[in-house]
Amino acid sequence: MSRSPEDARSEVLRAIARWQIPVVQFGGMVAEHLGMTWTDLQALYVLANEGPATPGRLARRVNLTSGSASRMIDRLERAGFVRRVPDEHDRRRVLIEPEPGAVDRVGRLYDELNARHRADLDALDDGELAVLRKFLATATERTEEEIRRFGTA
Repeated sequence: MSRSPEDARSEVLRAIARWQIPVVQFGGMVAEHLGMTWTDLQALYVLANEGPATPGRLARRVNLTSGSASRMIDRLERAGFVRRVPDEHDRRRVLIEPEPGAVDRVGRLYDELNARHRADLDALDDGELAVLRKFLATATERTEEEIRRFGTA
């Protein structure tokens, strides 16, 4: 008995939902281990992957008010994870960037999981990897669109 394309799509969506649960749980465990909140860890991830950001941009990326973001940045700075630096293009602005070594310090907590994911990806051919990359890029865009839509509702 063959599955319909709709059944296959539903199975994939259920698999993603099942995966999201341990991903969020693991992120929470890492944040707790580091003595930070889940949102603090998200902010560090944003900075590590997107580069330095103004406090306002960082607040938007992690869905915080400017006041909450300011307190978060203060916490991360006190803990040695980020620093405030002048924007070289506009000295009136400040940018938040990870402290040297902070991303590596956090990243080491993901090394074992990432090694396992790499091993799983090694079993896929270039075409399968291209499909995964395409889906993940689109899924990220759609989720960010929904965050913006939900945030304005």
